[in-house]
Amino acid sequence: MAKRKHTRRVSTTRYAAIPNQVFLGVPWKTVRPKYERIIEKLKRSYPIAFVIVGRDQNQDADDLLEVIKERLLTSSYAIFDATGGNANVSLEFGFADANDIPRALYLSIHRASKRASKESPIIADLAGKKQNRYAQEEALEKLLRQFCQNHAYTKRFEQFLTTSFRHKSQGDKRRLRSLALKIVHQLDGDGRARRADVVQNLQADPSHYRRTEIDDMILRMHRKGLVESVQGPYSTVTVV
Repeated sequence: MAKRKHTRRVSTTRYAAIPNQVFLGVPWKTVRPKYERIIEKLKRSYPIAFVIVGRDQNQDADDLLEVIKERLLTSSYAIFDATGGNANVSLEFGFADANDIPRALYLSIHRASKRASKESPIIADLAGKKQNRYAQEEALEKLLRQFCQNHAYTKRFEQFLTTSFRHKSQGDKRRLRSLALKIVHQLDGDGRARRADVVQNLQADPSHYRRTEIDDMILRMHRKGLVESVQGPYSTVTVV
């Protein structure tokens, strides 16, 4: 999987791509719940931060479009599900294409989806694109797992774990892997968070992580270039 450059200029605004962020452009009614269920599972195994943009109450269409553009421009990759011929998905795909954002197209071939697609066929702009097809939710999960495994940030993350904790017991390795994943996912959304918040949330985690464990892991991840930890009264942790 090609690694995307981490800076991009559109108009006068400069965006930095969050290395582990992946944009999901999916139809809302039937497809989105499947992705949300799968994403929750994947968070326990992979350091990939999937984002789905939805409309908040009282948010107008122009505001929503700006949020979608920003999320796309700050993503390392984008996945679009063309099931049902959703026009918004086609628009988002076109924006990603125009801005050279690495992207993939998914499509359900389930019979119910095919019936729906007869009424709303796949948008002509997407018809000729390569499609990753799936019939059931299990097949979609397999596709997304393969995607996560091949993502550049996952490969760096796995290399970090392999080289840093090779002499630990299996039980310690599982605990440390879980901690590292939770640190990364504490940064989901903006790609960064206040260090104090990260530490506090992890200390309150059911796994009862000690402050020394958390500090040591953040330091190790900082040294290996997975996160950047800035010191000081307003210190932050950022995905890099």
